[in-house]
This record gives sequence, structure tokens and C-alpha cells, in this order.
Amino acid sequence: MAEETALILRASRYQDAAKIVTFLSREGGLRTGFARGATARDNRFGASLEPVTLCRIVGRGGGPRSLYRIHHAAILDPYRRIHGDYNRLAWAGFVVRFLLGVLPPDHPEPLLFSLATEALSLFEGEGDPPARTWLAFAREGLALLGYRPAPPVCARCRRIVSGERVLFRPSEGTVLCRICRSGEGKGGVETSSDLLEWLSGTGEGAGPPGGRVAEAADLVDRLIGEHAAGWIPVSSVAFLPEAGR
Repeated sequence: MAEETALILRASRYQDAAKIVTFLSREGGLRTGFARGATARDNRFGASLEPVTLCRIVGRGGGPRSLYRIHHAAILDPYRRIHGDYNRLAWAGFVVRFLLGVLPPDHPEPLLFSLATEALSLFEGEGDPPARTWLAFAREGLALLGYRPAPPVCARCRRIVSGERVLFRPSEGTVLCRICRSGEGKGGVETSSDLLEWLSGTGEGAGPPGGRVAEAADLVDRLIGEHAAGWIPVSSVAFLPEAGR
């Protein structure tokens, strides 16, 4: 048996007293595990296998054709403030859905694991607004997975684009400048070149330029949607007022 540090992403009851648990392990990546007796009255797991919980798991097995067998789990961080605040929990849910949507199973991503747990710790605190924490996580998460767009250069005239509205095609990662985009229709998303610079990592500052959180969130949603089937945009969740700023 081996010990792994794990972030619980999803859990469901199985038969009378077992749980099927999907978690991101620092050591093993995205796994699905089976915990016998996890919902019994005298179970040895307690609340350690609840979604959005950081824990230490002891188990064995796993792989493309078998479930990981969870023998023991102990809580490292319960994220109590997240679970006690619907707004924080909703933002944490975007992190969870991102991980479930874009990661292949059994492929270690220790940097992404650290990025996710750091984001959850920020949701727990009183620092940046949750929307900015989410955007910072999503930008770096996309970069770690190789999905960060290149700095804005027009795909047609090859001009370096700066300080103007452009047409960005997330499926191709291409940009058309304000001149070359004429007559192109709706085959992309209109955005500003400085937001693309920020997303590509060449722009200044950790947050979106000009504090344009809503526009940055829309752009991030479009990119994630190319890689995570059924992605629900942040802007569609009406009870998240920060998303509209």
C-alpha cells in the first residue's frame, strides 16, 4: 500500500455502505477509488472523503481497468470556510470542474495539484475577490497543460497586435487584427489584445488589465470549453456577482 496526498473532487454512494471517489493525487494524478464501508455508521473515514477536502489517502491498485482501493483517509485541510459559504463553494466548484474536465486519468500533475490547493486556500482567506483567484488559477492551469495562447500576432498580416480589438479563435489559437477581421463573421470571440497578452503571460500584472474581470472570465471560459466538454461558463451562474465586474 502507498500513501498519497489527495484532493477529493467527487464522491457518490455505492451499494449499502461504500463510496466511489474521484480525487486528484499529487503522486498519481486523477484517480477513481473505491472505499468499502465509507458510509457505514462506524466507518473509519469520517468526512475525509467529501468533495473539496484535502486528505492523506492510503490505498493500492488503480490503473485504466481497475479502481484504486482506499483503505484509510485522514483530513489534512477540511476547507471549512469554503463549505460554510455558498459563494466560496461555488467558486471552488469551478476549480473542481476544471480538473475533472481537462485531466486524463493516472497522469501525475504535481504543479497543477499545488496550483489547485493554493487556489482553495485563497478562497478560504480574505484576500483577493474569488473571481480574481479563479482567473489566476485558470490562466496558470491552462498554461501548465499546454493550452495557453500565444501572444497576439495577426494570422493574416503577421502584425504584432497591440491596443486594439481583435478576433480570437480559441479552437485554433489564432488572432485577426481589426483590419484583417473585416468580413469574417462570428467565427471566434471579439476581445482586446491586452487581455490576450495577459492570458499568454506576456502582459503585466497578475490580474486582467483594467480590472476587466467579466471579459477575462468570458475569454477563459471559451478556452476551457475547447478542452472540457460541457463546460458551464462562469457568466451563466447568476448568483456569482463578482463574475460580472
